[in-house]
Amino acid sequence: MTPGRREDHRLLTGAGAYLADALPSGCLHAVFVRGDRASARLTRIDADAARAMPGVRAVLLAADLAPLADLPQDSLPRDDGGTAFACPVPLLAHATLRHIGEPLAMVIATTAAQALDAAEAVMVTSEDIGFTSEVAFVKRAGNAEAVQAALAGAAMVVTVPVTVPRLHAAPLEPRGCFAETLPCGRLHLRSSTQNPFALRKALAQLMRRPPDSIRVTAGDVGGSFGLKGFLTREEALVAHAATLLGQPVCWLATRSESFLADHQGRGVTGLVTLGLDGAGRFLALSAAFSADVGAYASNRSLGLVNNLGGLVGVYDIPLSHVTVTGMTSARAPIAPFRGHGRPEATLALEQAVDAAARQLGVSRVALRRRNLVTAAQLPYQTALAFRFDSGDFPALFDRLTALADVKGAPGRAAAATSRGMLHGLGVITCVEAAGGPVRAPRPDHARLTFRADGTILLAPGVMSTGQGHETGLVAMAAAALDVPVAAITYLNGDTDALVDGRGSGGSSGLAVAGAALHLALDRVHDDGLQLAARHLDCPVESITFAGGVFRAEARNATLSLAELAAAQGGEWVVGASFTPPAATFPNGAHACEIEIDPDTGAINITRYTAVEDVGTVLNPALVEGQMQGGIAQGLAQGLGECMEFDAEQQILTGSFMDYRMFRSTDCFPLVLASHPSPTPVNPLGVKGVGEAGTVGALAALKSAVDDALARAGVTEPLQLPATPLAVWQALQHKGNAP
Repeated sequence: MTPGRREDHRLLTGAGAYLADALPSGCLHAVFVRGDRASARLTRIDADAARAMPGVRAVLLAADLAPLADLPQDSLPRDDGGTAFACPVPLLAHATLRHIGEPLAMVIATTAAQALDAAEAVMVTSEDIGFTSEVAFVKRAGNAEAVQAALAGAAMVVTVPVTVPRLHAAPLEPRGCFAETLPCGRLHLRSSTQNPFALRKALAQLMRRPPDSIRVTAGDVGGSFGLKGFLTREEALVAHAATLLGQPVCWLATRSESFLADHQGRGVTGLVTLGLDGAGRFLALSAAFSADVGAYASNRSLGLVNNLGGLVGVYDIPLSHVTVTGMTSARAPIAPFRGHGRPEATLALEQAVDAAARQLGVSRVALRRRNLVTAAQLPYQTALAFRFDSGDFPALFDRLTALADVKGAPGRAAAATSRGMLHGLGVITCVEAAGGPVRAPRPDHARLTFRADGTILLAPGVMSTGQGHETGLVAMAAAALDVPVAAITYLNGDTDALVDGRGSGGSSGLAVAGAALHLALDRVHDDGLQLAARHLDCPVESITFAGGVFRAEARNATLSLAELAAAQGGEWVVGASFTPPAATFPNGAHACEIEIDPDTGAINITRYTAVEDVGTVLNPALVEGQMQGGIAQGLAQGLGECMEFDAEQQILTGSFMDYRMFRSTDCFPLVLASHPSPTPVNPLGVKGVGEAGTVGALAALKSAVDDALARAGVTEPLQLPATPLAVWQALQHKGNAP
């Protein structure tokens, strides 16, 4: 495949088609009045003054939304036998406020400035009430009785605490959308979304409209990471307002609004216990986690539940048991964030392995190597849901330790000490489920349209939010069709283009949508030979295909793809769907090396190495880009990203002045390598790469920080994020908790 990304020139030269670039003429602007308390009873909302202000077309309150219902409530597991949690999400809060940033009123005006001015005039009266946390779900997996018996007979048992704070997704392009009623009566919603098909389905249900009466589109999307994968209150309200007013309506979130109103990620605490025998073999793992789901719970709250298999990793742990309890809070709800449960599981397991190595007084590297599932054990059914179909975990791990020069780490540690620095090395393994869900993988689709004018249109079910799908999928099609990549037009995120689509998520782009395109391309070849034979009046076996042309050598006759389309009435459409029989399991090993300045607590990453098995690598540049971004995101979380709240649940990190994002100056030496073991569950052999970097990076950094602090005599585990202040305080207290 050709190097570079096809879409980058357009995006980097200002020719992108982001949401704000495509607002229709005469579009009204919506602004939301949001709650400023985390838990309050609403006694009055007075919008009369706002409605009378210049340019205001409407001010909608909850009472004005009939016949719209609340957003539907998902059914969540209660393995403890408790009553199922029920708290549907109102489109506009009307009785109570459950978290900061909840929308109370929607102001629609001719200009954004007029809408903002009118929003200031909406008077809200409320009184504080206490928030009572409820159990939203309980999920249990594994064999509790067998695990307890194994731990009771273990030669050594270690227990470690795990804390993964809440995060803000912070995509480059904040959320936003516009809606308009088309002349044909259909509703068109354009959104900065990663899943147009999910939006259409949910919006049709909410508005009680046939799905085909709604078209959802998305152009270029400036990042998502899971935040934009579902119908939100704002999108539903904008669609309703456009229908109500008969005029296009848009909403473009500001960055400050995003910190208040966006769903957040992560938010998990827990304890993990690992038992070992006298030879240092893992016997059993037990874990209990509490997930902060926020004010409203949904299936999006189940990140760790859906990725419990990561808790035993690629180790041969015969027994396990885990309980995950979701608890509500007076905070924004939880949504997927890159990895969604996978980094949490990896961090928990790898912390326990590090603790076991320290207690045994053995090499952390050797302990891991000893307990890896071997290639001879494949296919291997883990104690928690995952079934590995391919891979060579010991060989991959050995390659990582060689590339990272783990043997040379003591020398680098001595050099750091001579400069007054603390040296730390973290070496971890990781695994994730991709292209699933694990229990019932979902299908994806692809469609190719050949036209008589020679153009070729490619429409996949996957949605690009920066991953480079246009580059990868167009290159795949061009190679199979033997045509230049410039001959193919890529259609991104249009529900009119396909019967359905998965959108972006779960590292499923190539594993599922790419596999569907592969099948469609096979069909182009096979069906094309049949059609060409019919039109050229010769046997199928005498037809060849090359350069986008079907050729009958014996008759010196040809039929191009364009001519074939013309013969089909001007357009030839070929589509395919693919449902994987099982999920894939990208896996890897990461090594992070750091130095800590003991005077300031500042951490400098001096080396970072990662080896990943993402299955067949079709485009090395795209894989490397995903790994770079994912690792940077995981390290940023470990070093400082954290949503913080005061006692009243007011957000303390409400801007980039307070919320610690990775910056261009936070660069680090990075060595990446691929160790592919193609999976048999899809025709391309790919496993997925979008979340792999993030899954390993958090645990690798934590392992390195713990190693450096342990060398300095700090015995209490440091909970993330490892900010300079937190590290410095740990060093001051030594054996005492900060």
